[in-house]
This record gives sequence, structure tokens and C-alpha cells, in this order.
Amino acid sequence: MKVVVNGTELDLAHGTSAIDAVFAAGYDVPYFCSQEYMSPIGACRMCLARIGAPRKDRDGSWMLDEATGEPKIFFFPTMMATCTTVVMEGMVIDTLSKEVKDAQNGMIEFTLINHPLDCPVCDKGGACELQDRAYEYGTGRTRFVFDKRQQEKHHPLSRLITLDRERCIHCKRCVRYFEEVPGDEVLDFIERGGHTYIGTLEAGLPSNFSGNITDICPVGALLDATSRFRGRNWEYDHTPTTSLDDASGSAIVVDARTGRIERIRSGLHPEVNKSWIDDGIRFGHEYAADPERLGRPLLRSGDGFTEVSWDEAAAFITERLAGLSGKDVGIAIRADATLEEGVAARALAEHVGTGQVDHAPRFGPSLVPAHGGTLQDLATADAILVLGDVTEEMPALDLRIKDALKGVPPPALLPHGVPIADLRLKERMPRARERLTVVCPYRVDLMKHAGRALTIPVGGEAAWLRAMAEVVSGGPADEAALGMSAADATELARSWRAAKKSVLVAGGFVLSSATATEAAAALTKAMGALQLLLPPMANGRGLELTQVLPSHARYDYRGMLAGGAKALLLSGLDPATDPAVAERLASCELLVVHDMFLTQTARLAHVVLPGKSGYEKSGTVVSLEGRFLPVRAAPVDAGEAEDFTGVVKALGLAFGKRLEGRSVRSARRVLRKELGFEPADLDRFGMLYDVPRRRSAVSVAPLAEATGSSLRVPTMVRPEYLGRNPGLRAALGDLALRLHSADAAEHGLDAGDEVSVPVDGAPRQLRVVLDDGVPRGACLVPATPDAPVGRAEVALAELVVQRRALEVA
Repeated sequence: MKVVVNGTELDLAHGTSAIDAVFAAGYDVPYFCSQEYMSPIGACRMCLARIGAPRKDRDGSWMLDEATGEPKIFFFPTMMATCTTVVMEGMVIDTLSKEVKDAQNGMIEFTLINHPLDCPVCDKGGACELQDRAYEYGTGRTRFVFDKRQQEKHHPLSRLITLDRERCIHCKRCVRYFEEVPGDEVLDFIERGGHTYIGTLEAGLPSNFSGNITDICPVGALLDATSRFRGRNWEYDHTPTTSLDDASGSAIVVDARTGRIERIRSGLHPEVNKSWIDDGIRFGHEYAADPERLGRPLLRSGDGFTEVSWDEAAAFITERLAGLSGKDVGIAIRADATLEEGVAARALAEHVGTGQVDHAPRFGPSLVPAHGGTLQDLATADAILVLGDVTEEMPALDLRIKDALKGVPPPALLPHGVPIADLRLKERMPRARERLTVVCPYRVDLMKHAGRALTIPVGGEAAWLRAMAEVVSGGPADEAALGMSAADATELARSWRAAKKSVLVAGGFVLSSATATEAAAALTKAMGALQLLLPPMANGRGLELTQVLPSHARYDYRGMLAGGAKALLLSGLDPATDPAVAERLASCELLVVHDMFLTQTARLAHVVLPGKSGYEKSGTVVSLEGRFLPVRAAPVDAGEAEDFTGVVKALGLAFGKRLEGRSVRSARRVLRKELGFEPADLDRFGMLYDVPRRRSAVSVAPLAEATGSSLRVPTMVRPEYLGRNPGLRAALGDLALRLHSADAAEHGLDAGDEVSVPVDGAPRQLRVVLDDGVPRGACLVPATPDAPVGRAEVALAELVVQRRALEVA
């Protein structure tokens, strides 16, 4: 439809808001309350404009202007909030007249009545929307000379979020965000008029996504408690990159200052995480500045280590390797390594002459589903089956699933990007809970949003999937295996068959079992669904696609640790947490560890090489949906740390050979030939790409079926770094041993007790948490990179209480 903005004619889609029409025409209009991906409410009244439209006469024809013969424009008697006004055919929008400017000036004056003059000490200075708009649209004068409102400053909403109530301008972005995006209603307005303030539940902010309110707050009222007073916005180096905390491919911005990461903010990626990230990603960066980080290579000297140069470390490694057969050497990198690091690992293995090269953790034969879906498919699905705890395993999927329950497809991009006011979104929109089915061995957060929530026995995924596939195919219902009546199962199958688009999401509890994985594929086929498989780490799918895999089944990571390799080069992995594995590693003729910290495995090594964090790497990763995404290095002081391409460069120099993968640039030349495109050309949104099929030269061992009665469960935070992230640790506590209160009573345990307990034979230091959503007789412990999601054996009989929880009278 034709719309005229300040004399510029546009052709816009039906349903477009007037504020987006203004921006599409290349003009500006101030706003505080509107926010991409949230409902427009017209609360701040800053986006006022003079709006008119033609009218039709009784006979249905346009009423014409006698002077011009064109449809006559009738202006509304008062100015309209453009964020809540939908455009119509022939509409005229004026944002430049004196009348509009006076209204905007007046709203700025009203907004500043009680706002404190904190700009010199406010962290938002230089990035404050009110500051910018006051300069652009205000007069610089005020007629209100009385004292400003006095309210509480620096009020902790949680250990991670600080609220300054004096600075709040009541835009309601934060309140609407919690209700509309994660669905956690934890903030609201309290009192009325000039006494209004934002308040929360007594429990604080019980949400995995609380930090996003610091990004969307237009002023300095809501701040990240881990980065307050660390610097001003113009002092930061802003690096847009991809998060390596999970395989969602979420866009982030790393803000660094003087060589140190000060904060992580959400980046905008409309097809992946929109503009939201979870708290684990946002607040989980402090380990990168830990004082115990390794800055130089270490060479074993007696019972300790001596700092050496990279050349000396590489010379020692090559000398030891010269006395070994190539097939006795094992190389394993962690599954959040970049594709470029994977190329380097392959090149080193080829030069040494070994087929023992692998990435870990790795669940099974493949993370590439036959009928794969995307996050956009998930957000537009009308039938979703989730197997596992995606809220913790891959939080970005939690939010895309909740998008689907609203029934509002992601908006089309406009010339200025994401619509500022999507008029299809409303406050407190009903969610179609019947679209979602969640199946898990214990109660998970997403179940409260699901129409059907089923708790199955530990290890019961395969049986449930086979039984459900039978029902979907028209067979009888096994009520015992399904945990529901035959009528309910038949109705669920009918709704899946009737769905226009259905998606099955399978997490680690399914993928850690070969039989469950096969059963999930069978159910997916029977449903006619798309499938999303959740890799255990950020680039598991990418390293599989580029064949960072062993040449024979017995040469995999497990085989290496079992004694198949006399010399081991491990990057980012710490298998020595298991005493049995530590004993075998101690007998290796050469153990080289590439890591950021002196882990238990590193303490056994002959050589320790300092590694980079994911914030310091450059490269490429592949998300769970097959999207190739760029990883860009932030300017962080990491000493002499290198990624795995740097390790291969140093070893190649010692070998006297220029190995492929000796740098990111070198590795990309290899990737360009294999993939058919230039990874360096990827923009920040990356691209979905099907890797050209080629005959695989690798073999993968089938998964051994676990038999434990407990579970290693996913967690939003990275367990290996939680102790080095004081902000997250203060907010969430130490790693938890979750069990039913009745089981805790049987073992004489209280909430908060600190215990040591064997998990699959490896001792773990955990904090007792009572949770009656955990099935009787089972325990939940956090998964780690060397012990990923799946079944486990927790020996409660061997548990030792290290410290009793304090009793509070």
C-alpha cells in the first residue's frame, strides 16, 4: 500500500507500523518503549507524529480535495504514537513539522523531570538512548525546578543485575521482556504515578535469560553487575563474533578494554538467537582473565614445570616423537575447536602417520540428520517434540520454541532491519501450549509451557520412541512404555500427522544411546518431521563434516585413552579427572596438553602448551542447523597462548616442514577446496550450507549402551570454568548434586551440604540440592566435556560430606 512519509512515497506491506514506515523512508523518530521482537505499547509517547489518511464517501469513493482533485487527507485531531499505529492506503505521516518537534521536546522535558544528572558516573554514558534523544530532540531547558524524586540506588535485583531506580524512565521494556520472551513473569511496576518503581519477586530473577534486560534498557537503570564501573562505552573494543558456549551459533559482541574482556552482549542474528542470549553466555567470560591462566609453554622438570619458549617445547616434542612409530601417536581436540583447528589436527596426524585423530566429546555416528531442520523451522512449527532439557542444553532453542507457541512467524526484514514495532505481537499473548510435547526423565523448566509433559524412566528414551513410532504408524499403544493412555497417545499421534510442520528435538539423552538415536530417526520418519540434533559442544557437527575422525573404530578418543596410543596430544580435554585414566596417562611415553589452565591432565604432562579461549580465536564453526558462522578474535591479552593452528605451526617448524593448517589462513585454503566457498568471506550472519558429499575415509565406533541409574545432565554454565567465574558462581552456587528429598534423607544429607561422590568412578565435588522433580533412586550431576550428557552411576554409598550446610535459625 502507498504511504507518504515527509513527502517520500513508499510501497509497504499490510500490517507495517507507522514507526517502521518512518525509518523505511530514511527518517528518524525517537522512541524509548518500543523494542525489536517485543510488543509495541505506546508508553513513552516519544514517537508522536502528525498522521492523516484519506476517507471514503458513502458511495465508497475517495473524498477528493477540491483544489487538487486528489484524495483529501484528514489529519487526526491529536498526534499519534507511530509505534502502535498501522499504516493504511494513502496515509500521510509528518515528523518534521514544528508541531511534532514541540511535542517531542515536551516529552523529553517530562522524561527528564525526575531523571538524575548521573551522566558523568553512569555506565550507560555514551550509549544511552535518553542522552542521545535529549541532545537531538530536547531544548536543553526545563520548567521544573523542584527537587527530583529520591529513590533507591544500586538495588541488586540478583547477584548479576543491579537496578538504579532513580534512573528508570518506566518504559516497561524489562517487564514486557520477561513475560513475552522467556515467559518468566518476575518483574512488574509497583505503586503508581510519581511513586512507580520496578520490583521483583523475593526470589530475585529466577530465569536463565535475565541479563538481556541490561541490553534493552534505554538508560542506565539496569546494569550488568560483573562489568559495572569497568569502563565507558567509547573505551571498549567491540568485537562481533559467535558464541562457542554451545552449538546454537548465537551472535554475541565481546567488549574488551586494555586487553581484558569486560562484558559480553547479545549480537543481533534474526535467524538464530534474534537479540537474546542466556546468562551462561553473558556472564561466563570471567575465566578468560583468571590469574592462573597459562601464558607460556611449560616443560616438565622433576616434579614440577619450567617455563620455556615455544621453540624449546616444540623441539622436545619432536625429539620424543622421533623415537615412536607414527601409529602410536594420538591427537584429540575438543569439540568446540574451529574448523581451522580441525584442519591443523588432520595435517599433523597425516605428517606423523597416525589414524588416531578425533574430537571429543562426540556422541555417536553422526550429528547430521537425514531430514534436518533449522531454528526458523522450529520457530514456525505447529507440532514440536522435545526429548531432553533444552533450556539447559541449548537455551537459544528454548526461546525459539516459545516463539512457535505464540503462532507469530518471525518478521520479514525491512530496509532498516528488524521491525521496531511488530503489531502482530501483543502483551500477554496466549501461547498454544498444545503444540509442545516435552519428554525427559526428570521435571524440566520447559514442561511448564508444554501441553504434554511426560516423565519417563532413566534410560527409557529408546522404549518411549519405539512405542510412539508404533502408534504414529497406526499400531497399538504400549501404555507402560509411553506413560500415558492409549487414547492420549492416539490423539498425540493424530495431532502430529495433522501438523503442517513438525520438529523433533533430540538432546544428549537420546544421542548418547545408539538404540535411542535409531528410534528417534524412525519416529521422525513416521511423523514426517524435521529433526534437530543437539551437538555436545559448539562445533561437533562441523568437525564431523570436515572428518576430524579416526581412520578406524578402535582409534577413537576412548581407544586412545584405553592405551591405544603411547604418545598423546590433547587439546582442551581433561580426562585425568577419572583416576583410572590418570593412571594410564601417567605411563605414556609422551603426553602433551594444550590448555588454558594447569588441569589434572596437564599436571601429568611432559609438555603443557598455553591455549586460547574461544574469545581469542579466529575461525569458523558449524551450528546444529548446519550454518557456517565466523568466529572473530577480541583484542585480549593472552600472553603467548595459541590455538591449535599455532601448535601445528610450532611443531612444523621443529619438523622442518610447512604443514597445512599452520595458520588460520593456511587452513582456510584447505577448507576452500573441500567446501567450495571461502570461509573468510562469511559475514556476521554466516550461511546455511550443505557440505558436498564425498566418500568418507573414516570409521566410527558404535556407542556403548550405558546402564547407570543416574544422569549426567546439561547445564547452562560451563562446569569446567564455573569456579573461575565468580559472578555466575555467586548467583548459581557450586555445581549441584540434585536428588529427591526422600533420597537425601535416607543418606542423611541436607540442602547445601558439600560432598565428594564417585560418578562413574571419578570423584566429583558437588553441592547437595533437593529437587522433588528428580525421580526417586536417581541423582543428577552436571555433565562435563569429558563426561557428556547421558546415563551415569553415582555411588551414594561412597559419598563423603566435606562440609555441612550452615543451619539458619
